[in-house]
Amino acid sequence: MFSTVPPSCSAAAEQPVSSGEQPILSRLVEIRNRLAALKKDRGNYYRPNDIVSLYNDLRKQVKHLQGVRASEHHDDDVFKNRADAVLDECFQLFSLFYLALGKNKEIPATYVQLVTIKQNFELMNDTGVYTDDDLEPFKVRLREIRQLVDAEVAREDEDEDQGEPKPEVLLVSRRLRQCEKEIALLEETTRVIADALMPVYEDLVRIRRRLTALSFLPHDSAIAEARELQKRLIEIDDMRVDDRFVDPDNGAVAEGQTQVVGLLEECFDRLHDLMAEGSTVPKDMMPLYERLMEIRVQLEKLLLTSRWTLRETDLWSYQVQLQDIDGMRRNGQFKDTNGEPAPQQAQAALNFLLHKCYNLVYKLLSSSEPVAETLMPVHNQLRTLRRCLLEVKKYGGPLSARDLYP
Repeated sequence: MFSTVPPSCSAAAEQPVSSGEQPILSRLVEIRNRLAALKKDRGNYYRPNDIVSLYNDLRKQVKHLQGVRASEHHDDDVFKNRADAVLDECFQLFSLFYLALGKNKEIPATYVQLVTIKQNFELMNDTGVYTDDDLEPFKVRLREIRQLVDAEVAREDEDEDQGEPKPEVLLVSRRLRQCEKEIALLEETTRVIADALMPVYEDLVRIRRRLTALSFLPHDSAIAEARELQKRLIEIDDMRVDDRFVDPDNGAVAEGQTQVVGLLEECFDRLHDLMAEGSTVPKDMMPLYERLMEIRVQLEKLLLTSRWTLRETDLWSYQVQLQDIDGMRRNGQFKDTNGEPAPQQAQAALNFLLHKCYNLVYKLLSSSEPVAETLMPVHNQLRTLRRCLLEVKKYGGPLSARDLYP
């Protein structure tokens, strides 16, 4: 089999492309370039036949690649080379095209969503700042994708002429398993926290996020709110008995001390740095900070206007930029020009922005309607009309047939 882990997410060294894989790689590059050209054509609607034809070609190349890997004994999930990277880009692009065509319920459309979900999970794991409420939307979407995959696998099992599973089913299944393992690990971290400590933990998560947000403000503007947060942290710290949080009902030491105390101490560290330092991000890391800020602003604008202006394939350039930035991290940390880890506050700010951008991409993907782009103008008009009729229904009034005619 072949790996579908992007270069930025895998620690394994990239292997050379063999002579047997070289023609396949060349064809994959051609497919990717053709998709990129189609993506840039904003003067015409995407034609499903063009996309499906290219997709079938990609499936053929995947089968050829599987055969070559098996003959060369490179059919494990760890092995990867440039062919895997290009293949991953192709599948992400096809996934976006399927969304743009309104094929949201088909297996290929889920691939790029799973990539984005996994990127969000990895950043949550790195920062350790999340609650069960943050995980819930991802859990719901993963359950939906699991149902789609299981239904497709069942259909393949019933089809005696099918032969081997479809490549897209194998790829999406592997991505889905990775995400399910990641979310199980994330849930395990919060599951050990006692119910009595959960409100404190959630309060600390909120404070931690607010401290990161304050780090983007000028020092003089942030200091007043920072002092208010300091008071709240002291109140939480005073709740401890002999340096431990206890259950108020029975006085026993509450479970989850490591997570809650660790987060409390981290909040105090962040607060100290915020109140002591001036600029959060060093000068040599400002270009990266400004690049992330620009991506965030552009994505937030898309979130407001997506219904009228967004083609799902437009998200590809943002996905590539974010993966490039993510690839700059080593062991979850950004390094300065000397190869040393950036200051703690800078790490928090950059990771916060990166996570925010990934989350915005996921929201844009999740808001995609299962409607072909040729029908989107009609769809939007019907949505507007529905809202108007709901308002009429809500407020009532002596309306005649003539009043309702427009």
